[in-house]
Amino acid sequence: MPPRTPVQRLLQQPSPTAPLTTLLATHLSQPCLRQPTTRLFSNTCSAQAGVRKSRSFAPQQTGMKQPSQRSFEVMKKEQMSNIEKMPNDVGLIPGTFIMPTGSQLPSLTQEFGARFALEKYRLWLRIKEIFGRHYMGYFHVKPRADFQTSAIPSIAKTLYKDMYTAFAAGNLSPIAPKLCENIYVSLEQRIRARGPNTGIAWTLHNWVSEPKVVSHKYMPMSLEDNKDKTKQTTIQQVCVRMQSLQSLKKVKKVRQGNKTIEVVEEGSSAAPKQVTEYLVVQRLCKRGNMGPWMVWGTTTESDPQEALQS
Repeated sequence: MPPRTPVQRLLQQPSPTAPLTTLLATHLSQPCLRQPTTRLFSNTCSAQAGVRKSRSFAPQQTGMKQPSQRSFEVMKKEQMSNIEKMPNDVGLIPGTFIMPTGSQLPSLTQEFGARFALEKYRLWLRIKEIFGRHYMGYFHVKPRADFQTSAIPSIAKTLYKDMYTAFAAGNLSPIAPKLCENIYVSLEQRIRARGPNTGIAWTLHNWVSEPKVVSHKYMPMSLEDNKDKTKQTTIQQVCVRMQSLQSLKKVKKVRQGNKTIEVVEEGSSAAPKQVTEYLVVQRLCKRGNMGPWMVWGTTTESDPQEALQS
């Protein structure tokens, strides 16, 4: 009969009171002759990738304490708190396309192929936006999402004027709850960069044309259970083209006697100019609670070549 190993002799002992891991501790503590190499992301060598190994039933080392597993309710509560702490600035939604205008737009006569491809791309994106928006808002969210499509141009007007009025006055407090984090920080830094006793006088004379929605996206961002349609987390982001006639001049406060007056700085022009900007406004819905409309910031027209290549 071949000699028995220490493990075999231990297994034949009748009803050991000590656990098997304790009995084998002396044998498991012996140093291994071959140390495994550590590879990034995986400990499986390339020759054995995809090959399923037999399951090992070797006992765990007694000196290592296994981490306690968190319950599902605890992890769900953490997710819920993370949603509440989620920043309001999540960036521009990928796939946002703003049709170029003016010299950036390919000519119908000289570049008909590129112009036709660009128009077809814009039409296809608009169809996808409309279908995706209504599909998600009507079938995956309860109560059904109210996109306020007809009211968005008016909302954008108010936010646009309030933002630049507060910025010119050097006080963002009145509009702070309606500004996303990045645009608020950017405007605040520009206000602090002004010289002492200097300010800006901004005037919106009139609108050249009514604000026009050029991109309207709605997408889910929920970390909750997708089966509960009343607790979805979503974002509605709209890009609006704003064309207005406005003037901007730099003023400086000087003291004359007992009075402080504002004087236009030399080289500052107050002549009205036509300005075209693309204002991005958005709403966040956290676990079914719709938030207010906020200003994400401004963006620029899309590059035709990049759009066609995508």
